[in-house]
Order: sequence, then C-alpha cells, then structure tokens
Amino acid sequence: METENVVISRASMRQKIVEEEDRSGSRRVSDPGTTSTSLGDSDLACLRKKFPFLAEFSDEFVRSRPTETLLKMETTSIKMKELEKGRDIDDKLSSNKMELEDTFTEVKAGKDNRSSILHAARFLAGAACASTKLWRRARQVIGLTGHPPVGSYDLAAVGLAGYVSKKGWVEAANPASPKIRLQQFSIISCTAKSKNNSHEEKEGDIQELPEFKLALRAMRVAFCFVRPWDHSILALEGFFEQTQYCEKETGSLDNRAGILTKFVNYCLGQNADRWRDGEGYLTTGELVIHWASFVGAMPLSSKSKQAKDKKQEKTEVKRKWVDICFPWNSGNCLKAVGDCKSAKGTNLRHVCNYIPDRSKPDVYCGKDHPRTSFHK
Repeated sequence: METENVVISRASMRQKIVEEEDRSGSRRVSDPGTTSTSLGDSDLACLRKKFPFLAEFSDEFVRSRPTETLLKMETTSIKMKELEKGRDIDDKLSSNKMELEDTFTEVKAGKDNRSSILHAARFLAGAACASTKLWRRARQVIGLTGHPPVGSYDLAAVGLAGYVSKKGWVEAANPASPKIRLQQFSIISCTAKSKNNSHEEKEGDIQELPEFKLALRAMRVAFCFVRPWDHSILALEGFFEQTQYCEKETGSLDNRAGILTKFVNYCLGQNADRWRDGEGYLTTGELVIHWASFVGAMPLSSKSKQAKDKKQEKTEVKRKWVDICFPWNSGNCLKAVGDCKSAKGTNLRHVCNYIPDRSKPDVYCGKDHPRTSFHK
C-alpha cells in the first residue's frame, strides 16, 4: 500500500511539473529524463537575462537542453568564476600575456575622419609591447612628417585650454620636426606677441619651476591627443620625477627652470633625429646619461657660484692677527696691563681696536682708550 502511494505521489509531481511548464509557455514530455524541450522566445530571453553564461551558446543549444542540465551548467560556471578569482594575479597576468600571441582582433574596413566619424579601431586595447617598438612601427605606418596638423583637440576637458600655441600644434603633429620647443606649450607663448607683427607668436621664456612643470604637463597631454602611440614625453616626465627635477644639480641655480627647459628642447631634438632615422626614442634610462653629459657641459652660473665668489673675497680680505685685547675694548677684560695674555701666552696690548678705514682692515686706532668709549 505504501509503495502504491509513493508511485502515485511521484506521478502527481511529474504531472505538476508538466502543467507548470505548459503554463509558462514551455512544453515538455511527461518523462523528466528526456532531453527535448521547447522554449518560447520570451522564455529564452528571460533565461539569458538571469543566466549570463548562456550568452556563449546558441538558441538551438539552449532549447535542446533540459532545465536540470542548464542548472548544472550555471553551477559549474559559478565555480569556474570563483576559481578564476582565486588565481594568483601574477599567474593571471602572465597567462593573459601568453594568450596575446594567439589572440587576434579582426579589424573591419570603415571610414574615419578624426572628428564626426570615429572608426572602432580607435578603441582597441593598448599595445602590450615595448613602447619603442610601437614608436618604430608608427614610423613605418605614418611616414616621416606625420598627419596634417589641427588645433581642435579638447584640452578644456582636462583643464589645459589655451596652454598650447598654434605653432605648438603644428610642430607636435610632425614627429620629425626640429623646431618643437617646450615654450610652445606654456601659457606665456599663447599670450605673448611679437613686436614686429601682432599676429606672430612669440615664445616666452620659462623662468619659474612651477611654470616649467605645467608646460611639461601640457606638452604630455597634447602628445596624448596628437600622438597616442608616442610615450617619449612620459619618459621625460618620469626622468624628472625620479630626479626631483634634477634637484642635486640645479637646486641652487638662479635659472633652474631655464636650464631644465633647454634640456627638454635638446631631448625633443634628439627624438626628432631618431624618428627620422627609424630609431627608438630616448627612454628614461638613456635620459640619465644624456643629462650627465648636458649638465657637465653647462657653464656655471648660479647662486652657489656667487656664494663661492663672496667666500673667496672674504678669504682674501681676512685680517691678520694682532696683539690687541679685543675683550678690553668691549669692557670685558679686568686684567692689569702686562698681565693680559693670549691663549698661546703672548702679551696683549690694551689699546683701541677701531678700524678707521675699512679698505685698510689691518690699520687700527691703537690709542690708549677702549673703542666703545670713543668710537660709536
């Protein structure tokens, strides 16, 4: 009797499952062990929404699998994601790097005018190779003089509107330009005009370190817009950050910003030469060597030199030792005449130590009165 009740109970459960699936728009045969299912479009869309992993499978595959199989697949997918999270980050990065060699993105043909129509290829993931390799590859693709220059880049979005002069945009577009200067990315160059021609831009001098840093940042941002493949300014900025803007060599210079600007312009010229020759740009490591040569050939003109000259002058006018008691002149020596001696035992005279003529530091008054009493 109990066995019959169990059989009847199981049959009732199967019938309920069939009725529920029929009401939801999905018909299934009475035997739950079969693999034939028929899902409506709305049910299929609902399943895909609730189970994102199904996006990898076709509609036919999903419809041909029973609910139990789909649930098992969903459980397996969750476990795989948990295992993925538990993987060591270094292993994950390494495996992703290895997969790059066999992973290709199909770039479809299309149109791009750099303005209103942007091709999808502009949004590919960044190149994961040596940046100098990217530079040399750009030289092969772009050619010598680069693309036509424009000045409509959105620097206002990054807080640098007006920091790049018109000439700066022109020279930045040409990687081989020998005329590019850091001054072209300073706010001074955008406001200064030549005296001879009011429409001609004048490159103002960069005189302060904060102004130098801002011009370097403006140039880096401009290069990101004009040459997104060019990391040469990032290398320059990295060099200055590592050396604290050459604090050791230029911290006491009276024209620190000007000298750093000259070095940047020198490096820009070197990179332009390397572009023409198809070579890589100056990396941060190479910049250390170039800076050592540059600062070694730089003429010394600094505050430290001025202090050194003053010190030499003081050394030259250093007074000679005299046998006069200086404490007696200030009223601090109570010894009698003949008893006053120096640390080495030399008799000291109680006479005035006032110097009437500063150009003759070794000529004292020498009279029998203390300096504080007769000379104010």
